[in-house]
Amino acid sequence: MNIILSKSANSYWIDNPKYFKIESFDKFKKYFLPDIDNDKHNDSNTTLIIHHIGEENLDEIKNIKNLKINIMLSVENCYEHKHYHHYNKYGNYGNGNIKIYLYNHIDKYIETDSYIVVPIIYIQISYLLKYFQIIKPISNIEFSKKKFCIIASTNSYRDKIKQNVISILKKIGTCDKIDIYKSVIKDKSCYHSQELLNLFNNYKFVFVCENSLTNGYITEKIFNCFFARSIPIYSGPDDVNRYFNKYSFINANHVENIEKEVKELLNNEELFDKKILSNKINETYDNENYSLKMQEFINKIKNL
Repeated sequence: MNIILSKSANSYWIDNPKYFKIESFDKFKKYFLPDIDNDKHNDSNTTLIIHHIGEENLDEIKNIKNLKINIMLSVENCYEHKHYHHYNKYGNYGNGNIKIYLYNHIDKYIETDSYIVVPIIYIQISYLLKYFQIIKPISNIEFSKKKFCIIASTNSYRDKIKQNVISILKKIGTCDKIDIYKSVIKDKSCYHSQELLNLFNNYKFVFVCENSLTNGYITEKIFNCFFARSIPIYSGPDDVNRYFNKYSFINANHVENIEKEVKELLNNEELFDKKILSNKINETYDNENYSLKMQEFINKIKNL
């Protein structure tokens, strides 16, 4: 199966010098299509064209036949941020030429006769489960040599929550801001680049906070902590435990529990390692069998 990026998507995800790029096209395919980009889908007659939610040149999105299927990809919370051109014109599903939506602000699989919608969180979890044993820091820093905590969320959103958490953490130990490492990670991908994982692994805890709150809206932030073998102190959506094992991270939405949980782990290597080695995904997590449904939908389009 051929996978290509529109001009706009390629500029955003591959050629972009900023931190939110993906380091290569191969990594992009593995990350966003972990269940399609493999040998069992070797149909060279079908082409998936990935588009970006910020595309202005809507002429790129045409009702193309000949087994070419348009996909709209958005890792953003479109309910909160109003500057995405495609979303502003079409809303969630208003472009009839798009057959597959990969959305981060939608938390349930949706299927109609015309299109399907796959939550990005399902895709990210598939990627984590597939590559967790492969993606890791170059070397794992000894527990006794690890620093206390790095503050990895520096944006201006949700400042009240951030400051409450940071004030608690500063009472326990020294908290470094990620900004002091600009020379190390300034042009590196925020999608678990090796430099980022190596940096996080120097710390026992990493505080990460989503920019906005919508059920199912979970970005790369907590996954970076898991891949780095550090403990996330994570502030995300209210339904976070629907996806993650509650013992694999510290839920920063429950501010009243943070100090106790951190102190229990801070100098206890056995408990720390137990948390690091715990299953990351909730045993009741249900991805609605999205991968099979997605493939069946693609086959249906091919046969029309």
